[in-house]
Amino acid sequence: MRDYPVKRGFKKKLEGSGLRQTMEEYFENVRESGEEIHASYGAMHSIKAKYDGKRLWVETETDPKASDELALDTIRNYNKFLEKATGYNAKERKKLANKEAKG
Repeated sequence: MRDYPVKRGFKKKLEGSGLRQTMEEYFENVRESGEEIHASYGAMHSIKAKYDGKRLWVETETDPKASDELALDTIRNYNKFLEKATGYNAKERKKLANKEAKG
């Protein structure tokens, strides 16, 4: 499972049913299972997400046989979801991940 930092102003948006509502904007077959929200979209068979009050945790399973076009559409949609949920775009998330990896 991969974790993402969430900007201060975005944390309240994920609490309660906020994460589910955000996922419903971008994914299909959204359902809750305990603390996790499950969904699917395009080349991703499974998307599991949960918010612990500080970080967004997401696990995905993709179809390696998906067409390039479907894979690109799926990645774009997934990045839009992450940006709306965390407040960070892909470039900012990469920069933060590199910063955390260094220590």
